[in-house]
Amino acid sequence: MNEQPGNAPYNPFLIDSLNHPLAGPIRQLLTREGRRELNRILIDDEENILQALEAGVEIESLYFAGEEVVSAELRNKLTPGATIHEVAKRTTKKLFENDKISRIFAIAETPQPRGLELLKSIEKDIVVLEDLSISGNIGNIIRTSLALDLGGMILLNMDPLDLYDRRLIRASRGYMFSLPIMTVSTKDFLDYCKANKETLVITAMEAEKTVDEIASIPERLLIVFGSEKEGCSPEIEQAATMRVRIPINERVESLNVSAAAGITLFNRIGFNRR
Repeated sequence: MNEQPGNAPYNPFLIDSLNHPLAGPIRQLLTREGRRELNRILIDDEENILQALEAGVEIESLYFAGEEVVSAELRNKLTPGATIHEVAKRTTKKLFENDKISRIFAIAETPQPRGLELLKSIEKDIVVLEDLSISGNIGNIIRTSLALDLGGMILLNMDPLDLYDRRLIRASRGYMFSLPIMTVSTKDFLDYCKANKETLVITAMEAEKTVDEIASIPERLLIVFGSEKEGCSPEIEQAATMRVRIPINERVESLNVSAAAGITLFNRIGFNRR
């Protein structure tokens, strides 16, 4: 029988060095190319893992480090056949190196990508984010969208590989698994909107209408937000059905995009909760 230092029996479920067969895939999944090659994602923290399980994500293996304890709730909800492994504290630090260390994490199958055809089955409003790159902003808008009962989200010009970056999963508190999210280019999005006569709304500082006026619109809206610095692209602005502004104190130049999204989407709560 293989033995560990100190004559302790060999434990295949204990990852105590970078030479362990399970250490390589963990390190690999910290990179974009690793996620592409393995078609797997890494989910940090018990709360986020539980959200993923609730949304039907298949968990392959669960890991805990040091004195961390896996709750009975998580053990009971794990995908049948999922394995549980302990990671030595010193090995955890080596595994994550310069990345944020996680004391409880899981490896899961990458959820299947969703295309724009999904829109035909959604009756509620859709929030659209164009060229947003900051995980914190995207994560906040995901949480707000789910809280206010939006029907889904479209991320324009985002590589589907980046949708399940562990930073974005953490920023959304795991709620991204519960909100239908599609990734597509701006061109393909606009082609779809034109072909299907979708109603696009954007926010613009110089717009005549104020954001509260969208509350009474009796049809589904696709509400687009661009980056805080650049706003929406000229193509989106040209295709917009309606432009609205958030009345703010003139001393304030602009709002953070997640704050602007929260204000705008709240005005549609009557439609989305009808």
